Amino acid sequence: MSGCRFTVLALVLLLRLGGQTAAAPAEIMPLSDATKMAMTGKAWNPGCPVPLDDLVAVSVNYVNFDGADRSGVVVIHKRFANDISAIFKELYDIKFPIRTVSTYENYEVGKSAYSDATVGFYCRKAQDAPTEWSAHAYGAAIDINPLENPFLDAKDGWWPEGTAPMAPRDSVTGKVYPGTEVFQIFARHGWAWGGFYTDEPDYMHFYKLTVGRGNPLERHYVVDSMDYLPDAASKPPSH
Repeated sequence: MSGCRFTVLALVLLLRLGGQTAAAPAEIMPLSDATKMAMTGKAWNPGCPVPLDDLVAVSVNYVNFDGADRSGVVVIHKRFANDISAIFKELYDIKFPIRTVSTYENYEVGKSAYSDATVGFYCRKAQDAPTEWSAHAYGAAIDINPLENPFLDAKDGWWPEGTAPMAPRDSVTGKVYPGTEVFQIFARHGWAWGGFYTDEPDYMHFYKLTVGRGNPLERHYVVDSMDYLPDAASKPPSH
């Protein structure tokens, strides 16, 4: 009898979930010594704006382009780890397809995007402002499906090379553009989209929005949530 009751209860729960499985909570872990060693010289170098001890590894679940459940690790600043955990839980729930989630040091330097890898932290200067650190170097940014969501370099064209045909914002699997659920999820957690950069749109890029100048980790305001207003740019500011 107890086995029968268990089967009925499981069926009720399955029906309530609509036949969908839920993502397990993401695990947030300090970087291991082995991970720190692997990152040094590739994702991180002495002189980077954050120490390795300020970064964490967030183990997340996602759905790949074949519809299969997968897990991966996002390295991010510890201050934004809960954001990443919540965002990937919501991405999993809507079955947003991600090619792969990995870490920068698993690839040749500068080559993770060519494998369409979704990555968080890596320490380099900003491509559009070579005297400044990228938001990735602070552990405050993530790139999503780079081959489907390329970056327009003002000098060299669409990057990664060969992705110009993917630049139009349409409904191709894994793309990001305003109005998509993935865009809305990031916005609700206070992460801005690089696709709005006027001259060099960066469609893969989301970054935690902070207000002020200089080091984003030292600014006085951190944005918890945003609403997307598609017509706001055409309206004059109110006084």
